[in-house]
Amino acid sequence: MADQPTSDSDPSGPEQEEQPTVENRWWVDSGTRKNRHSTPPATREVEPIVGSLFAVGADFDESRAQKTLTNSNLNFIEEANPSEGTWEYMLVSETPSSPQRLARIKRFLRIPKWARGVLVDSGTSVRAIATGSPIGDRVIELTIGSQSSFDAWRRGEWVREKTFRSRDRALREASGLIHRYLKNRDDIE
Repeated sequence: MADQPTSDSDPSGPEQEEQPTVENRWWVDSGTRKNRHSTPPATREVEPIVGSLFAVGADFDESRAQKTLTNSNLNFIEEANPSEGTWEYMLVSETPSSPQRLARIKRFLRIPKWARGVLVDSGTSVRAIATGSPIGDRVIELTIGSQSSFDAWRRGEWVREKTFRSRDRALREASGLIHRYLKNRDDIE
């Protein structure tokens, strides 16, 4: 028993181990955290990556962006100048989509005889933009790509968005959506 310290042995000796306490356990919240927001936001140092991520959305005006997108779509239609009942083709990148993909898109996308549209090929995706009569009153945009989606506007107001889990699904549903949202009626859902 000589190996074990006795109550009258010296506590500062090398044999004395530090006993567990609340202060030396990393998982215990002792409530002594610094106030993380003691520096005013304007004077805080911002990490470069964080600053650039949040700068992307600074001063974003959603209504202006929607109007610009609608105007952009109409600009494509105006530039391509399609006849009623037809799709025109417009390449906007150096590398077009494969001829097989374009043929398949054209085969699936039926445009009403009273509407007109343009297929905007960016190489990685194809946007089908169409309008009914009067031009610009109703506009649809179908994006066929890795993230296929459908958007519809009526008199400049965004009225529908739909995403698809695959290109095939988008192509199967596209003609019905195009007809439905380009019809000249006031009760679009």
